[in-house]
Amino acid sequence: MVRLGVELGLHHDPRRQGSVFSSEECELRINLWWIVMIHDRGTSVLLGRPLAIAQEDFDTPPPTVSATVSDHFVDSKALTDVQADIINSLYRPAPQSTDEFMHHARRILLSMTTFAKGLPPGYAPYFDGTQEWSEEAKARLSGELRMEFGLTYLKYGIARLLLLRAMFTNKDIVDWVKFKALDDGEC
Repeated sequence: MVRLGVELGLHHDPRRQGSVFSSEECELRINLWWIVMIHDRGTSVLLGRPLAIAQEDFDTPPPTVSATVSDHFVDSKALTDVQADIINSLYRPAPQSTDEFMHHARRILLSMTTFAKGLPPGYAPYFDGTQEWSEEAKARLSGELRMEFGLTYLKYGIARLLLLRAMFTNKDIVDWVKFKALDDGEC
């Protein structure tokens, strides 16, 4: 898919191409590119494969919320950056020291925490926890769960699991650091 997107020129910012595209066509091309990127990053994360295109090889801007684009789609762009960082930093084939690995893991965890804190207030219960909530309040929250919140949280959780998998399979990291990484914001 990435190769086809590149063949179509979707990896270039359509707004910089003069009057070649209308504003609607620009929005469509930007959205198509980010659909490709979300798919590429998600597939790379799930299958542990390298990214099909590096961040510096495209200049298409991130999507923006519009009548045809949801908040979840826009939020997915930030998660693709986290996914790319995990793949490029922690799953790369080149050997790295434990200190270098932990430096990358801390940076990624910080970017994930920053992402979660930057989401609209409606996401807070999903990231802050509901341990102190009554069963009734938890049931109400579950019943009010919107698909875009669930999808964003699911993608975040998958990225977090990939980060933890990299840490727990690294034989050079001591157990207490691995278990500390299970707590959000810790590493």
